[in-house]
Amino acid sequence: MVPKKSPRIPLELHQIKAHEFYQKRLASGKEGNEIDDWQQAKEYLSQHPRAILAWNLKMPYRRGKRLIKRLLLSLQSLVRVAWKLLIFPFWLFQQIPGLFAREDKDSRTFAIDVVKTIISALGLIATLSAGIGLFVNYLNSQAEIQLTQQRLITERFSKAVEQIGNTKEEVVIGGIYSLERIAKDSPKDQWTIMEVLTSYIRKNSPIPSNIQQLEPAAREKALEKLPSVSIPVQAALTVIGRRKVENDQAGDNLAETTDPNKIKILDLSRTNLRGAKLNGADLKGANLDGANLNGAKLWVAYLNGANLNGANLNGAKLWVAYLNGANLNGAILNGANLNGANLNGANLNEAYLNEAYLNEANLIRADLNRAKLNGASLNRANLNGAILNGARGLHPERIKSACFWEKAIYTQAKWDKDKQLWVAEDWKANQREIDKLKRDKNSDQRNPINCNTK
Repeated sequence: MVPKKSPRIPLELHQIKAHEFYQKRLASGKEGNEIDDWQQAKEYLSQHPRAILAWNLKMPYRRGKRLIKRLLLSLQSLVRVAWKLLIFPFWLFQQIPGLFAREDKDSRTFAIDVVKTIISALGLIATLSAGIGLFVNYLNSQAEIQLTQQRLITERFSKAVEQIGNTKEEVVIGGIYSLERIAKDSPKDQWTIMEVLTSYIRKNSPIPSNIQQLEPAAREKALEKLPSVSIPVQAALTVIGRRKVENDQAGDNLAETTDPNKIKILDLSRTNLRGAKLNGADLKGANLDGANLNGAKLWVAYLNGANLNGANLNGAKLWVAYLNGANLNGAILNGANLNGANLNGANLNEAYLNEAYLNEANLIRADLNRAKLNGASLNRANLNGAILNGARGLHPERIKSACFWEKAIYTQAKWDKDKQLWVAEDWKANQREIDKLKRDKNSDQRNPINCNTK
């Protein structure tokens, strides 16, 4: 017996039902993501064909209602314009008998001119009415085109989401790149697509919960043993990294784009991104809390304001990366290459930077309080205003290999509200530490450091 084919699920109904499952999931506190909601909606509608039938039966009514609304609005505008155009000719027409009743030639000539004007005005009204009619038809056709395009985009989106839930790797990759194409064709849908991709990464490349609960040293070793990112996850990261960031807010009103509570943030927290290739990726403000980026390639990546709290970046390549204002509190960066990196105002409190390369890095006002810097290289790094209080393994000769080390903070720091920056709490005590370094001639560099370009 041939199994009965399930009816085709309308995309709009699918989206509404998926949103209902999303709201139920939030209310119950259950774990899940957008893909799970979409799949649950599909299963529900497949088991309830009557819901699909009822939706399809009401479709003509919904479309007719929208069409009538547009036509009424267009007709209202047309009537207003036509009424104003008709008033003036009729007023002129009322003046004609009085003008012809006059005996002087000039009045009669003027009356004839008035009649000609009325005829011309009526012709103009007819022309304008025809033009307005054409314009209304154009607007309706454009509305239909937009509806058709949106329907096609949503159908493509639905198919792509189904693809990334497939078990075959090549199908998943195809779905990921299909989503990228949709994001380019429909900028207002870009952020939804980014949320789908980040959800896919969190689901398919998480850090096991048992590893997250380990002590720092044991956790570091366990993270190093995790596999590198899979090809589909790398594809999703590539799409996220090269998107047009300005389209993340497309479709939002001005209040949403300026409200700090509504700023859109990529959530890649607690994900295993070991060995990921993110060169030049735009991840500004991204949430990478506790992420495993061991050995990741992040050359010239944009991570300004990103949250990398407790992230593992052992051996990561961060040449000339932008990490201004980033939160790297407790992050593990042992052996990481940060040559030329921009860490202006970054929080590196208690970070692990043993054997790290920080040559020519911009560490202006960076917080390195209690950071571990055993064997770290700081040649020509800019330490202007950097907080080095409690930093470990930072020997005098290493400090003096950097630029503007005499402007760093070596004692307890405090926030200056007027200057809006961190300053030494006890200026004199800090100056004594600087003078002590200056008196230590054994730590002076053999060749003078050229800091003119820093």
